[in-house]
Amino acid sequence: MIYFDNCATTRTDDDIAALITKYQTETFFNPSARSSFSAEVSRNISVAREKVSRAFGAQNYAVYFTSGGTESNNTAILGSLKSKKGNIVATAAEHSSVYNVLLYLQSKGYEVRLAKVLPDGHIDTDDFLSRVDENTLLACFMHVNNETGAVNDVAGINAAVKEINPRAVTFSDGIQAVGKIPVNLADSVDLYTLSGHKLHAGKGIGALFVKNGVHINALLLGGGQEKGLRSGTEYAGGIMALGEACQRAVQNVDKNTENFLHYKQLIRQELNCRYVELCKENCSPAIMTVAFEKLKGEVLLHMLEEWDIVVGTGSACSSKNKQSRLAAAIGLPTAFSEGVLRLSFSKYNTAEQARLLGEKLFRCVLRLQKTMGV
Repeated sequence: MIYFDNCATTRTDDDIAALITKYQTETFFNPSARSSFSAEVSRNISVAREKVSRAFGAQNYAVYFTSGGTESNNTAILGSLKSKKGNIVATAAEHSSVYNVLLYLQSKGYEVRLAKVLPDGHIDTDDFLSRVDENTLLACFMHVNNETGAVNDVAGINAAVKEINPRAVTFSDGIQAVGKIPVNLADSVDLYTLSGHKLHAGKGIGALFVKNGVHINALLLGGGQEKGLRSGTEYAGGIMALGEACQRAVQNVDKNTENFLHYKQLIRQELNCRYVELCKENCSPAIMTVAFEKLKGEVLLHMLEEWDIVVGTGSACSSKNKQSRLAAAIGLPTAFSEGVLRLSFSKYNTAEQARLLGEKLFRCVLRLQKTMGV
């Protein structure tokens, strides 16, 4: 199988999978129990927490482990709000684990202000900041657009929001950024999130970074784990996996970037047909999103499976929705809106795989165009 849907999920490294298994079958002790064996697991969790913190320059943040990106994003938003007297500023291009929480809050009486995004998925910064005022409670702006790969200036937007309203809490979904582009949280947003299965650490583990001095209310109550913010027995194996995976991801960013940009070029060379690439400048090297006129991306996706090639059509978390919210947000022409494919790379891809993907995709496009009379 040739796998190019790494935005949806990544292959867990073999030794990291073994590490997870070790903490499930050998060192399986509850970190909160009283035995010396449990105490050792608890100390190892502290080491893993420090690894995650150092990997992203987060010494001024508390790192809380969660079950993944959706829980981290929900906790960041719902936990930060203390009053309905104010507004929330975000964009219509946020991931569903952010956007749908905002819709829920709107139904409960919160004022939600959605800023525009540009045709390539970047936030329209001027429009975003025009919606921030002295009553803004929370400002949400994703780091990397999960469907186009557009990279937003998180530090710059954060500084501008704080200049308008120093009391506003700032939050960035970093799930498609960590491990794909350089991330340094020093003097950045108040809240930041990541998900382990996007960087080869396996499913069921994520993290929420909370800047020192920022208070977040707990959503899960119980035994008081994670300093009371996220009760529940710690997923020790996943935590160890995340610590290791974050270190590796940061170390390999430069090498991977060079490879991924080369893969994009190889695919472009093979795609000798009419298509649009949704984001080409200031874009994540790990994401290449293309759209074909009057074709259906899902049909192309299944045609590629004939060669055991796996790609995506957009956010996996929104795959049950027939229409892409992002296509409407960026103003993608109707003729292209159903023909979107998202190609996303990992360290397990090769140049030959990228070339083969481009060649077979071109062949599929020509065959589908002929069948549809396009």
